[in-house]
Formats: sequence, structure tokens, C-alpha cells
Amino acid sequence: MNYPPGPSSFWEMIRLLIKRQIDPIGFYESMFTKYGDMVFIRGGKHNFLLLNNADAIEQVLQTDAKQYKKSTAYERFRLIFGNGLLTSEGEVWKKQRRMMAGAFTVKNIEKLYPLINEETEKMISHWKESDVVDLAEEMNGLTLQIISRTMLGELRDEEKKILRAAVQDMLKYLQTSRHLWLQLFLLIFPIKDRIAFSIKIESKLPLKSTRNFFKSIDSINHLVHRLIETRRLQGRNENLLDLLIRMTDSDDGSGMTNGQLRDEVVNVLIAGHETTSNALSWTFHQLLKYPEVMSKVTTEVRTIIQGETPTYEEIEKLIYTKAVFQESMRLYPPFWRISRQAQGPTKVQEFDVPEGTDVIAAIYTVQRSPLYWSEPLMFRPERFLEENAHHKFSYIPFGAGPRVCIGIHLAMIEAISIIATCLKKYDIAPAFSSDPTPLLSLTMQPKEGCKVKIKKVSL
Repeated sequence: MNYPPGPSSFWEMIRLLIKRQIDPIGFYESMFTKYGDMVFIRGGKHNFLLLNNADAIEQVLQTDAKQYKKSTAYERFRLIFGNGLLTSEGEVWKKQRRMMAGAFTVKNIEKLYPLINEETEKMISHWKESDVVDLAEEMNGLTLQIISRTMLGELRDEEKKILRAAVQDMLKYLQTSRHLWLQLFLLIFPIKDRIAFSIKIESKLPLKSTRNFFKSIDSINHLVHRLIETRRLQGRNENLLDLLIRMTDSDDGSGMTNGQLRDEVVNVLIAGHETTSNALSWTFHQLLKYPEVMSKVTTEVRTIIQGETPTYEEIEKLIYTKAVFQESMRLYPPFWRISRQAQGPTKVQEFDVPEGTDVIAAIYTVQRSPLYWSEPLMFRPERFLEENAHHKFSYIPFGAGPRVCIGIHLAMIEAISIIATCLKKYDIAPAFSSDPTPLLSLTMQPKEGCKVKIKKVSL
């Protein structure tokens, strides 16, 4: 068999997996530095192929996408996301994707756009002159409120508390790495399905986080199912859930069951708010780090936006602001890797890939690779104002191929609108002294948050 280069001994693999748990970024960078942009790690029946090559990533995510399914890493997510778009496969995924696409059209997003402005205004209305504000915390709360309102409609205060507490508990659970340490420990035992077994063990651990996690699933299930039943009876057309209830499959005319609706709602609520929140936090960090970029964005925003908040049409004109957000996601992608599993023996370029191999596209490193980017570690938004400036699969913060994120347009419009509204009304200065530490779990987030001093602008 012609495998890509990689570590060969069992004990070296164990040492590397431990390093992967302690320092994920350092692990990937050291692997690609030592072995090249395709690295094969043998783990007996469970092998890994790491990709830092845009052509190889394109082959896995696009050209040969049918030869792969979601990797074993997603099994743990099923506890939360059920059989939604993030975790489903085959015909189930295709049918759900068709119906979800009907709701996430540009026309529907434009209709819901005023909600973004309303919620952003509510957030900044609580800011006080000379306050120190943690923008990471603010963005987290804001994006959850925006996505819950666009998805479910206006919730009562008690429902908002239930939703936020449940989402926070679920994300805390997903951000722990104990399941990975369990899988590493189980390597020494002849267990057929280590992933499923480790999830079962983890669920039985007498830990507060575990109890809170399963309690939060019950809470969010009860809330979402009740909202689904209410919206079905009311037959309204006010939010994305209303649209999904009415959607039918173009092939067989069927609609979504309450269980399917529940899974898709939870997928959008969690994945949609967490990724946008972290992308915004990193963007503000970059703006504060590069005053000349902040000045350009502020000038563009205050020149183009004529009213209190940006209109949908004005958002489309904020070209440089959009480039700043894109460049921030290049350096700090919210989803920093994508994994797939080979459904049978296959090839990636000239190399053999055994059945069951987990193939990992290293988004963080490929988006910083000197093979595809000039001055890759520099924050230079202008690169996104140039046409055809990079390999399509060297920039994939929203994923790529058939399973590219369905909410790209909503995320981009939401993020640019939030940046513009904040900078239209406030001057923002850093209240921190050093660069943040990337915390890599489900998503990449700034460990220390993003604390800033604010000063209201006289308009």
C-alpha cells in the first residue's frame, strides 16, 4: 500500500495523540512541518489522514464527496443535534438539505434582516460611557438572541433564560476533552467501537457537567417541541421555523416531522450562533490590533450608513468591512478543522486510504499556508478585494462542497451589520495588553474574551 508519510511506531503515535490533546495547533503544525502536507497516522483499525493541501481537500470535500461520510468525531454531537444537517447522512441529509435551502434564501434573509438591527440596538443601548465591555461575551449573547428570534420568533423572558442556559451547558459539554482521553485510554483494549463505548462511559460519569448536559437536552427539547406545536397551529409566516413547517420535499411532497424540525432548529441555534459569535470576537481583536484597518472600516461605515443602523442595501456597499471579516476568518476560522471518514478503500491523489480512515482537513493551517497565501501570517484584508487571489479550497471557514454551511449568507449579513452598527456609534479601544490565546474545542474562540473600552460618538 502506498500511504502518505507519517509516524510509524505505536508509541510515537500515542505521544502525538497526547500532544494533540494538549496543543492542537502545535500538533498539526509540527506534523505538516515534519512529514509534508499529507500525513498518515496509523492507529490499527482507526487511522487518520491529515490534509494541509488544498487540492487534496477539494478531492475529499467536493470531487469524491460521495466516498466519504461524517467522521466518528461527529458521533458525540448526535446527542445534541440528533439527525440534523450537521450529522445526518445519505438520503436523509439530501432531503433535509433541499427543504432547509428553501428557507435560507436571500429573499427570506432580507425579510428577517430588520431583526438583526433591532437586537444589536438593544445590546448597545445597555453600554455606558467609559464602560469596559467584554465583546466576546456581548457577541455570544447577541448572536444567540438573533438566531433564536429569526428561527423561533420573539420568546418570553423565561423561555430566553431556558434557551441560553441549555445552550451554554451543551457547549460546555462539547468543549471538554475527556471523551478524547477516554478513547486514548481505550486503545489498549480490544474494543470494537471505541467511540460509542467512550460516549457511553462518559454519559455515566457522576459529574455536574454531565448531569447539566442531559438536563439541558431535556429542557431545550421541551421548549422547541412546544414552539413547533404552537407555530403549526397558528400557521403564521414570521420566522424560519414557520417556513420550515410549510416546506415540502420537491421529490415526494412530504414535509418535516416534529422530530426532524427539532433537530434542524437545534442545529441552527447552536452552530449558527457559536460560529458567528467567535468570528466577530476575533474580528474585533484584529481591528484593535491594527489601528490603520480600524480607521478604514470606521470611515467606510460612517460614510456609507446614513441612518441610525445600516439598511440591507448599505450592508452590500461595505466592501472593505466585509474583507476585514473574511480576513479575520482566514486567520481564526470558527470551525478550525473538518473531518470525514472513508466509506471504503479509496485514494487521495496518488496515496491509498484504507476504509474507515478519518480524513481531517486542517482549515487553520491551510488558510495560513505560504503555498496559497503571500505573507500568510499578516492581517491584510486587501487580499479579499483581489479577484481569484487564492485557491478556492485554501479558504473554507464555512466548509466546502455539497455540505457547505447553509447559513453563509445570514452569517455574513449578520456579522457585517453588527460590526457596522457598533463602529457607527462607538469608538472602541482595547482594555487588554496581549494577544488572546486561541481556545480550540468545538470552535476556535479567544480564551480571554475581548475586553474593550467604549466611547459614544456624537452623530
